[in-house]
Order: sequence, then C-alpha cells, then structure tokens
Amino acid sequence: MEKFEDLLNELNEVVKELESGTLSLEESIQKYEKGIELSKKCKDKLLLAKEVVLAKTVDKEEK
Repeated sequence: MEKFEDLLNELNEVVKELESGTLSLEESIQKYEKGIELSKKCKDKLLLAKEVVLAKTVDKEEK
C-alpha cells in the first residue's frame, strides 16, 4: 500500500519537472496525467484519514 507521504513527494517531483520548462509537449502531457493521478490518490487517502478521525471522535463522544 502506498503511503501518503510517498505519493505527495512524487507529486512534488512531477510539479518541479513541469515547472522547469525543459520537457517536451508529450512529456509534459504525460507528467500532467501522472500528477492528476497522484493528486487523486492523495485526496482519497486524506478523505479516508478524515473518516477515521471523525469515526473515532464520534465513538469518544458516545461513551
């Protein structure tokens, strides 16, 4: 299972490469698509973490 921190680091690397301006159009499109994929994975992991925290909070409030 991929860790959030690893995904975020990879996403940051993709952003740096895109911002460098040294990639061809085709490479830029591939990196952009990879960035979108990584961004979605990060978002999903954050949403899951939020659900866990909220569930734990509700459990404590009910006790």
